[in-house]
Amino acid sequence: MNFFGKYFRLSFLFTTFVFILSFCAFLYPSFNKVAFLTVLFLTLVLSLKKLEYGIYILLAELFVGSKGYLFYFDFGGTSVSLRIGLFLIIFSVWLYNRLKNKDLSLKLDKKWWILFAFIVWGFIWGVLRGNSFHNVFFDANGWVYFMLIFPILDVIKSKEQVENILQILTAAVSVIVVKTFFLLYIFSHQMESVARPLYRWLRKFLIGEITLMDNGFHRIFFQSQIYVLIGFFIFLAILVWRWKDKDSLKNFFKENWQLYLLTAGSFASVLISFSRSFWLGVVTGVVALFVFLLIFRTSFKQFSKIILFGLSMIACSLLLIWITFVFPFPKTDSSFSFSSMFEDRLTDINEAAVRSRWDLLSPLGKAIVNHPIIGSGFGTTVTYKSSDPRALEINPTGEFTTYAFEWGYLDIWLKIGLAGLLVYLYLIWFMLKGEWVLSKENSSLGALNAGLFIGMIALLATSFFSPYLNHPLGIGYVMLCGVLLTNYSQGI
Repeated sequence: MNFFGKYFRLSFLFTTFVFILSFCAFLYPSFNKVAFLTVLFLTLVLSLKKLEYGIYILLAELFVGSKGYLFYFDFGGTSVSLRIGLFLIIFSVWLYNRLKNKDLSLKLDKKWWILFAFIVWGFIWGVLRGNSFHNVFFDANGWVYFMLIFPILDVIKSKEQVENILQILTAAVSVIVVKTFFLLYIFSHQMESVARPLYRWLRKFLIGEITLMDNGFHRIFFQSQIYVLIGFFIFLAILVWRWKDKDSLKNFFKENWQLYLLTAGSFASVLISFSRSFWLGVVTGVVALFVFLLIFRTSFKQFSKIILFGLSMIACSLLLIWITFVFPFPKTDSSFSFSSMFEDRLTDINEAAVRSRWDLLSPLGKAIVNHPIIGSGFGTTVTYKSSDPRALEINPTGEFTTYAFEWGYLDIWLKIGLAGLLVYLYLIWFMLKGEWVLSKENSSLGALNAGLFIGMIALLATSFFSPYLNHPLGIGYVMLCGVLLTNYSQGI
């Protein structure tokens, strides 16, 4: 299995170029619409030639684009994101091809259809209950991303295509890791003339956040780092499966140095994000990996080798962070301690994001009780008194009303009910069950499915405190796992 082939190189160059163009669009706002329309036009042309190419572009944007606004188009007071534009093009071309071939059959496991029924119910019920249609529409639009499973399932049918997607994911993770270290370097070395426009670009285009921590370290966070977390476990599983039966350390690193360095960089990027949700995902994923090793009766010698391998990976990640932070040009007076850096983040329960979540928990729970089984529909709002400084800037009393919540599972429960949430989790459990069976194969396929399994476990853990399973970022991964499992079960 090659992670660094033709599609890796093309995707790395493409996504890097798109980020540069996005920054140019920030500096020159009139260029934003031109870039938006150009990307969509090229995607349309390539999709009409071969829909597979359009899907690759869509996935590349999903993996790196955070909230999808690398470019956007203001239309009637509403900003249409690049992600929505790509969705409309891919789905429209797929539908056009189906109509042209006079084939409107939709072959999909009934578990998906049941979930889709609950999503439609959440939309209708939200409207019937009198929720603001604006809120209903924008609350539900992330779930519409599930419709892409039809074109993806139609197009992705071969091992070569699966490998192409893995190379696109590898390139996306590489770009995010490089971007993370680049920004850490710029901000830790106080390069104000560069840092200020970069910060405004990241915030305005909803790409990420950069925050100066109390210990002098900068938090570099992107929503798209969820794919760095998932990629980390896919790469780690591949490396562990390759390493446990190797006798020569020299040969192992000679064959896998690129993947090893990327895996270490991915772990470092997750650390630099300072996201407690991501860190919970890391811990949960590592536990899942150890469960794999124990159940598959890994020998004590192999287990010891894997432990040392993991420690080397952690050491390499910390070394990369340290080198970036203390690099002597330009000279910086900053200093930091790894132990205090992570300890402060884990123990600071009064930090704004933590307080905001706990302020919301009780009112959200009371709202769920109103319709616990069938849900209250999309667009349902909850009002709570927040102590978050950002909420206090909007309203000095701290009273804040919203339909979007950080508690991922509770958000789903509120909108489509406990019944809908359980159907969603059952669908994911069915995928995990299939990946578990395939992971038992002593081959690259087994290692890949082990990585996909652990990546899903990490996503599930992260979604406790962050809304990923009801966002295109998480939905995209659920769809990909479903499509890959369908293809593997058909013997590709």
